[in-house]
Amino acid sequence: MDLFGIYLLLSLALLPRSSCTTAKEITCQEIAVPLCKGIGYNYTYMPNQFNHDTQDEAGLEVHQFWPLVEIQCSPDLKFFLCSMYTPICLDDYKKPLPPCRSVCERARAGCAPLMRQYGFPWPDRMKCDLLPVQGNPDTLCMDYNRTDSTTVSPVLSKPTNHPGKGYNPPKNKPSRPGASGKYKPPAAPCEPGCKCLEPMVPVNTDRHPLYNRVKTGQITNCAMPCHNPYFTHDERAFTAFWIGLWSVLCFVSTFATVATFLIDMERFKYPERPIIFLSACYMFVSVGYIVRLIGT
Repeated sequence: MDLFGIYLLLSLALLPRSSCTTAKEITCQEIAVPLCKGIGYNYTYMPNQFNHDTQDEAGLEVHQFWPLVEIQCSPDLKFFLCSMYTPICLDDYKKPLPPCRSVCERARAGCAPLMRQYGFPWPDRMKCDLLPVQGNPDTLCMDYNRTDSTTVSPVLSKPTNHPGKGYNPPKNKPSRPGASGKYKPPAAPCEPGCKCLEPMVPVNTDRHPLYNRVKTGQITNCAMPCHNPYFTHDERAFTAFWIGLWSVLCFVSTFATVATFLIDMERFKYPERPIIFLSACYMFVSVGYIVRLIGT
């Protein structure tokens, strides 16, 4: 009886493996991950190589790299991430088609230094050594032609004839890098007839410390006034009155609440007591606004 039970358990353990091998056939599905839409191909399959069963799981993880994609540390990063998390699916090719090692190396060359600045290493499971080399006849991989580059990358030959060849990423026309790392187009010149008008203040003399050192819009030597140029006197007076009115009402109500508590502290116990503490905080906030109004 015991031998029969052991034989039955072994048989049941082996059956699912053989059935899974045939059941887990690659089925193409349209890409639903927002980051990877319009990447150059429209269909993927799950599970991917990271064992994500659904695109929702893959999307949650790949969107952690969204800041790096936004600052464009490498033009290859988006394609590389999507080819890993949402691999391409072709009807007439039912084998995995990973990105080429050169794609990974270009993405890593541009983004790994920035990641190290913030204490994040390049992920181990995205090591470039794990990917196939471009041109290997035994293992196809995806790469694409690029005519411009913003990162230091190895010299590459043209990709081999495989399904990923037709992908061309959107090209960024570099002008000058902005503070965020993105390339910004040059500002449009000032149209004929534009002048430095009120409430702006023109800087007309070269003795002024801001001469040729200040610009508003595209007008040089045009400075912004020091005192609220965008609001009229009536608007500022109404704003002060409105803030003062609600500050006084807030102070009166919260002061009454705090005074009631101070008169009989034993009356207010938990969970009512935190309301007293909140009232005290708002009372001091209203005092700050009232003092500001009195000072002006």
